[in-house]
Amino acid sequence: MVAAFGVLLLATLFQGSFGICFKKYKPFSWEAFWALFSVIGVLLMPNIWAFIWIGKDYFHYLSQTPWQMLIGGVAAGFFWGVSAIWYSLAIDDIGVSLVTGINMALSNLLGSLVPMVVLHAYPKTATFIAILAGQAVLIAGVVVLSKAGFMKSSRMKQAELQKAEGARSGKNSKFMVGFIMALASGAGSAAVNIGATLSKTPIDLAVSGGVKPMYATLLGWVVVFFGGFLSNFGYALYKLIRNKTYKDYVKPGCGIAYGKVLLTSFVWFAAMGLYGFAVSMLGRLGPVIGWVMFNGLALIVANIWGFVDGEWKGHRKPRNVALVGNLIIVIALVLLGATNAM
Repeated sequence: MVAAFGVLLLATLFQGSFGICFKKYKPFSWEAFWALFSVIGVLLMPNIWAFIWIGKDYFHYLSQTPWQMLIGGVAAGFFWGVSAIWYSLAIDDIGVSLVTGINMALSNLLGSLVPMVVLHAYPKTATFIAILAGQAVLIAGVVVLSKAGFMKSSRMKQAELQKAEGARSGKNSKFMVGFIMALASGAGSAAVNIGATLSKTPIDLAVSGGVKPMYATLLGWVVVFFGGFLSNFGYALYKLIRNKTYKDYVKPGCGIAYGKVLLTSFVWFAAMGLYGFAVSMLGRLGPVIGWVMFNGLALIVANIWGFVDGEWKGHRKPRNVALVGNLIIVIALVLLGATNAM
């Protein structure tokens, strides 16, 4: 069990560091970077990991699976890809801190409770109550963190808000659109864990064929992120053609950007691959408890990067609120960790 939490911790370090890797990729435009990331990170990385850990026959288990057993995972992955677009659009409407809080709360609720229903992995009443209590505390921590981000954002945008005082009705309409997209993005984030849970058939075939259960989980990511590749790459390609930014690939100094794509692709999928390993090691309730801890710890790591990068510099009161939010999340993780031993 200690080893499982160790692997989960390593996965969260990668997940929480992903945002830092995604910064500063000039001279690429967003779509030039995202199109390559979609190919290398979302499509190729899951297959490379499956080839390394399962062997060259890994695709055999996928081909032996009826397509009806794969469509759910692919659809969930496609929805996750679309939700990434909604996430970025919602940020433009209501701000990154509020979107992140909404996204994280819904992702944790759906991403842990839906797999419980899919797997019929219902715990004992006392354990279930403890899981719900841990979820409630975790959401409270996310709300406090979101409040800290909103406080900082409000200070920075106070002058702009005063100028927009006369356009309140239009502003409210825009807020509702952003709020709905933020909710949708949270459901999309949860779809990754749900999709992996729905993709159990090739995993079971691999285990029956002698593959260790921990490594067989990689087949679920191959299925889910194929769907994610379709939506992510499709949108990025559309933007490349419309904006004619495919010329970015030959701009002076683009070698550094290519390296950043490779680094980002590795860090991103290392988080997901190791998370899958940890879920397998955690046992029957792994997808339920593991997803909550994965998101919660990753949020703490991301906040640490924010402190190191100076995002809270000059914002003492919001920073202190953010520290309280992180402490609440730590308490929630202790509660959820204890449920796995109940």
